[in-house]
Amino acid sequence: MEGQREAWDSFYSINGRVWRGVSDISGHPFEKGAHILEMGCGNGKTSIALKEEGMTVVAIDFSQSAIDNCTPEDGIEYVCANVTKMPFGNGEFDGALAFHVIEHLDEDELRKAVSEIARVLKSGSFLLVKVFSKDDMRSMKGTRLDDSTVLRGNGIMYHYFTEAELTEAFSNMEKVDIRTVTERTRFGQDRSRICATFRKI
Repeated sequence: MEGQREAWDSFYSINGRVWRGVSDISGHPFEKGAHILEMGCGNGKTSIALKEEGMTVVAIDFSQSAIDNCTPEDGIEYVCANVTKMPFGNGEFDGALAFHVIEHLDEDELRKAVSEIARVLKSGSFLLVKVFSKDDMRSMKGTRLDDSTVLRGNGIMYHYFTEAELTEAFSNMEKVDIRTVTERTRFGQDRSRICATFRKI
């Protein structure tokens, strides 16, 4: 993962606040005032959306360059930390999000991350996950590491999931909902994401 951290640090150092617009968290299951963990926060746009919904947020990213690009906000704590070993207590959070973060983990890292996520969540709390699916237009772009994983020219790894694979990865939680959302770009290609909700039992 060290090489991935260097790749992401370089990415954010070059591109700055690359993720624009407003994150879509419509239909989220979190109560107002909930203490939410956001993993892989990037430059913080989803954290701000959560805050605007009335939640307090701890947002982590393992790239210090990403954290440095986040705008300080009351009600949001930005922490440079790795999702595979998080510096939080057991059952500390009322809910969590992992939007486009676990597709950058290898199998061992994913197992550790799933275990850590379950550890820091309270029983009965929800986890929202978004990943790119195997049908995404970029799934074959880059150096193939296996049938579902590529390494881009910038050194960043992407793994493309199926719904069954994502469900299996979080088999330690209850699956509440999972669906694939496909959007046609203006260039006639498909952006395809899997959106899932899990609950810690």
